[in-house]
Amino acid sequence: MSPARFSPYYRWLAETLRQEIAQGVYKPGDALPTEHALMQRYQLSSTTVRRAVQDLVREGLIYRKAGKGTFVKRSKIEEHLLHLTSFAEEMQSRHIKPNFKLVSAKPVVPPAEIARVLGLVPRQQAFYLERIQLANREPIALAQGYWRLDIGVELARHDLNEISLYETLEQQFHIPLVEADESIGAVSATADVARKLKIRPNAPLLVRRRLTYTSEMQPVEYTTTFYRADQYEYKVRLSRRAT
Repeated sequence: MSPARFSPYYRWLAETLRQEIAQGVYKPGDALPTEHALMQRYQLSSTTVRRAVQDLVREGLIYRKAGKGTFVKRSKIEEHLLHLTSFAEEMQSRHIKPNFKLVSAKPVVPPAEIARVLGLVPRQQAFYLERIQLANREPIALAQGYWRLDIGVELARHDLNEISLYETLEQQFHIPLVEADESIGAVSATADVARKLKIRPNAPLLVRRRLTYTSEMQPVEYTTTFYRADQYEYKVRLSRRAT
C-alpha cells in the first residue's frame, strides 16, 4: 500500500495496522510495536504515529496498558439466545478454555424476592455461590447465584474453581435442567464488581438474571451474572410472524 494514497500519513499508517491485524500479523492479545519502533520502521514522525495509534484505540481495535504497551483487542464473545447453556458450554463451543475463580460459597438467607421465586418459606436458607468466570484466563463475567440448599451443598463438595455447575448437576447428580426464565439489561459496575472483573468503576456491564428449572418446573437456581460489555454480547435471530 502506497503512502501517497493517504493524506495525512497517519491515515495510511492506521490502515496499514488495520490490515496487519486483519491478516493475523498481530493476533488478539499481541503487543503492537512501540511508537518508537513504528517511527523507525515507517520513517514517520512521533506525531503521525501517535495519531494513528490513537485512532485505532478510539475504534476499539487496540487498547493501551499503562507501563506495558499497546495490545490488539480480543473480539467480543457472542452468545446466541437459542438454548439453555452454561458459561463453560458456551466457551467450549467457541474453542475457548473456560476457568473459574471462586469468591464465595455458603448457606445464606436470600433476599425476600429471590426466596419467593425459588419457592422458599421466610428465613429458609439457600446456598450462595459467587464465581468469577474467565475465558482464556481473562475475567469476563461475575456470577452471583442462589441455589436450593441441598443442591448447593452437594456442588460445594467439588472444586468450584474447576467444575461446570450445569454439567455436574446433569452428569453426576442426574438432575436435568429443562427451562429458564431470563432477562437481560444494562448496569454500571459497582466498585466491588469492577475490582473483581479488573475494570474501572462505572464501566458498562450487561446483566443477566436467570431462574432455572429442573423437571416438573421446580426452580433450582436464581443467578445474576454481570458481563463485561467490552468483551461479551448477545445475539438473537428474529423471524417475522406470518400475517
